[in-house]
Amino acid sequence: MASVTIPFVQARNFTKGRSNAIDVIVIHTMESPEKPDTAESVASWFAGSTAPQASAHYCIDSNSVVQCVQDNDVAWHAPGANHNGIGIEHAGRAAQAAADWSDPYTSQMLERSAELVARKCKQFDIPVAWLQAADLVAGKRGITGHVQVSQAFKRSDHHDPGTAFPVDAYLALVRAHMGDAHVEPDVHPWKEKTPSQNPTLKSGAKGYQVKRLQRLLAQRGFDPGTADGDFGPATIAAVKKAQKASSLAADGVAGPLTWKALLAG
Repeated sequence: MASVTIPFVQARNFTKGRSNAIDVIVIHTMESPEKPDTAESVASWFAGSTAPQASAHYCIDSNSVVQCVQDNDVAWHAPGANHNGIGIEHAGRAAQAAADWSDPYTSQMLERSAELVARKCKQFDIPVAWLQAADLVAGKRGITGHVQVSQAFKRSDHHDPGTAFPVDAYLALVRAHMGDAHVEPDVHPWKEKTPSQNPTLKSGAKGYQVKRLQRLLAQRGFDPGTADGDFGPATIAAVKKAQKASSLAADGVAGPLTWKALLAG
């Protein structure tokens, strides 16, 4: 696949541009039959006039990969990890049993997927580690499933790729494709988010990072009001409460220490 150009079919719904570094690769199932043209069919669906309010960066089946959103744009695949994630859809269903994940069709698909993911891990310095919900909340970087994103950020109820997804075998395939470029997760220089992912925010700030801060405050029990992306009085008050609870200076400014305390829970 490295020597083959991946066909591109632009999804109808996505966000142009990306203001965050890419930290996670999110594994999905398409909830579609295992057929030779499933990737092409789902890509066309994402692009069509009846497209859902959803998209992914890549669709994969046993014999092909189709890209639907550029890496530097935001696909709508896993709320909570859209801004810093790459979404990869696979033919099949979350309800599949272990045997279904090891049949010839799926084995070929996962091999193709692992090669792509290895390339993305190299490109974006992402550790080959499977992230649980707590890891995502803590700001770690790696590979995860849609279900873990749902559990971490509670913004969807999707549970793919399912409990039988062969995590260990899949990560082994990714590591094999990385070869000498693989670095063990515990010593990886970018095993956590870069500091720019947690910028200092204060009164008057607006945008996704403020909304992310508001959701994190709410998860920790400090009510900022509506998560509207506007750093107003309610958010200032919530930040001050969070700071007091962590014995920090209660200035209402979400700086590095405040972020660290919130992410640590």
